[in-house]
Amino acid sequence: MDGWLCGTGCLRVRVSNDSVDTKYLYFYLRHPSVREWIVRHAHGATMANLNTAILSACPTVLPPLPEQKAIARILSALDDKIELNRRMNETLEAMARAIFKDWFVDFGPTRAKMSGRAAYLPEHLWSLFPEAIDPETGIPTGWKLSRLDELVVLQRGFDLPKSKRQNGNFPVIAASGFNGTHNEYMVEPPGVTTGRSGVLGKVFYIQEKFWPLNTSLWIKQYIDTTPIYAYFLLQNIDFSSFNAGSAVPTLNRNHIHNLFVPKPNIEIIREFSSLAENLFNLQYRNSKSSDDLADLRDRLLPKLMSGEIRVKEAEKMVEEVL
Repeated sequence: MDGWLCGTGCLRVRVSNDSVDTKYLYFYLRHPSVREWIVRHAHGATMANLNTAILSACPTVLPPLPEQKAIARILSALDDKIELNRRMNETLEAMARAIFKDWFVDFGPTRAKMSGRAAYLPEHLWSLFPEAIDPETGIPTGWKLSRLDELVVLQRGFDLPKSKRQNGNFPVIAASGFNGTHNEYMVEPPGVTTGRSGVLGKVFYIQEKFWPLNTSLWIKQYIDTTPIYAYFLLQNIDFSSFNAGSAVPTLNRNHIHNLFVPKPNIEIIREFSSLAENLFNLQYRNSKSSDDLADLRDRLLPKLMSGEIRVKEAEKMVEEVL
């Protein structure tokens, strides 16, 4: 990292002697068990606060410096792969978004045909796009301007107070995104949600069984469309302009149901969905791989500190995983 600033809402941790490796300390302080200790000892109920006295009292395990460096090197390899997966996932979604924008927002293939430019898609795709833009509607000829509820039906999410949640295998999705897990689910994948209350404008594509909270809207029905097409379609709607709340931003589904959007031929939607789903399936596998790598990283640290697993053994485990 280059130059940086530490804001007033942060604590800067400085190593006071040469017996501590800063990268090792980084992994140690971010370990779930250590974070749990810090949260448990923080001051304040509504807004937890941490001070230097609390952090200084945090129990710290420091193996010999060479072992600290070796441990940090092993865990860094896992972190590097997790970061690589994250960047790859961003690229995969950007690719799908670029295709959606070209086909369904900019009407690139149709405009290319109108200007006499050469085809830049395979013939079976190129032939699906209209030859001209309708001057009255501003969309390709043969496409329709349809109400949003003629493509998808949005439904309010389900109540689930935190006091009734039980940790499980199914993600809970709030207006802002992932909000813990539960041992039951309400919606089969793939699913699409967006914020109904509190946070507006974020859209999520979920590839596993999930529970949409009551602060969100989820797509209950897809009409002549697909979940992944609907995901990108909703991303192109300015939900903040439909805010029906005052202090708390609120979205009324009936307001956006009445919104008119272009409706392409179903064949083009299916072709796009096939391309995008391939990209998102790879993204999903990367995410699951990163979860497994993070779990391995968090399991290795205490075992390496205690000597239950030796450095050479851990290096071999990481090499096999990577």
